[in-house]
Amino acid sequence: MKQILILVFSLYEVLCQDKLLAVQAIWRHGARNPYYCNFECDPNVAKGDAALLTPTGMRQQYVLGKWLRQRYIIDTPLLSPTFNENEIYIESSDVNRTLQSAYSNLQGMYPEGPNVPHFVDENVSLLLPPNKGSVTPPGIGDYALPNKIQLIPIHTKQKDMDYAIAIACPKGPDMVAENKKTKLYKEVNDATAQLYKDFNEQLKLTGEKQVNDFVQLSNYRDTFICNRYNGDPMPKDLKPETLKQIDDISNLAFSLEKFQTPEQVKLFSTPYFKQVIDHFDSFLNGTSHFKYYGSSSHDSTLLALLSGLNLTSAQCQADIYLNKTITHKNCIKEYVEFASNIIFELYNNSITGPYVKVLYNGEYMPLCSTEGKTCKYSTLRSTFMAQQVDYKAECGIKNHDEIPIEKETPGWAIAFFIIVILLLVAGLGMVIIIKKKVADSE
Repeated sequence: MKQILILVFSLYEVLCQDKLLAVQAIWRHGARNPYYCNFECDPNVAKGDAALLTPTGMRQQYVLGKWLRQRYIIDTPLLSPTFNENEIYIESSDVNRTLQSAYSNLQGMYPEGPNVPHFVDENVSLLLPPNKGSVTPPGIGDYALPNKIQLIPIHTKQKDMDYAIAIACPKGPDMVAENKKTKLYKEVNDATAQLYKDFNEQLKLTGEKQVNDFVQLSNYRDTFICNRYNGDPMPKDLKPETLKQIDDISNLAFSLEKFQTPEQVKLFSTPYFKQVIDHFDSFLNGTSHFKYYGSSSHDSTLLALLSGLNLTSAQCQADIYLNKTITHKNCIKEYVEFASNIIFELYNNSITGPYVKVLYNGEYMPLCSTEGKTCKYSTLRSTFMAQQVDYKAECGIKNHDEIPIEKETPGWAIAFFIIVILLLVAGLGMVIIIKKKVADSE
């Protein structure tokens, strides 16, 4: 009887084997230069959207790529050991630091590039450009590039047309302005008064420079976190406990500013969730062969997705901060730090069918219930579809497929072209009139 039971269980395990089919990963860029100019600002370092990835950020993304390689190439052989253009698709927002992050990540994921043909004698010149004096770099051997570098295509879209990765929305600033008028925003802001007082005293901020809003405080925190990651100086009188309090409130400040209402969460998570559905649907029905999609993105995108997955919210974070009764089982409070990542894994069970698991920073998250770490794909798909809204309509985006003419050609060039045409037409008209007068006089 025991042998029969062992046989039955063994047969069940064989029949019910789970197979990883496809992966969709999205990560925040690595550490960058400060976004704001609010503490010992270096005028020679790019700020704002132009802030570049730093060496620390490159290292973070490289290590993340190594982690992804270990998981999806070595431990579970979903992907080939060397880059195969038929298996992966990488995209990035059209920002330098996310593009740099994608390249750094892929160097970790595919550390060894291809070889060139082993040419000898006169055929060696085939590996060189036609420029006079071009020579083969010493020590490169048969590798295509030094140090075995592998180059992988990274796709991007114009920033104001990138809805899934950059969540570009013209009405976004209006929503932020409305969010700052809400009762919840004011309640949290009032509860932070002592922290503002301590911060202003420690940084010796006076007059208009004083901080009295937690979003403004978060902007300082962004500078300090960049300095910490990049080894730059910190305010000498800023106490560790004050900085810890600022860290604790940073994610809440971001949520209240950007994604305070359920409607805003649905709006900003719609494009990427639709992309997840489209990619997994295409793989399951055989119209796509890509097993791995990677997206290099921003903290705002990841926070929108975490909120859309019901893993956090402005309300649950505020309740915790204000010491109210907690009714939320899942509530991520920590900020979406550099190189944070969300990974959607699509599996198939030979008995029950396809299902999905989601990781946040390498840990499985509850999806369809407060405890379960798996979710039937059909259930998750229905949930995502129910949350979908008309992104373009809600954001006031014109329904265009091409780049707007004003983005393609400067206005002055169009005006100049029109003036030239008018002058040519006028000149041609004058020539015709003169010829006619000459003919009449004869």
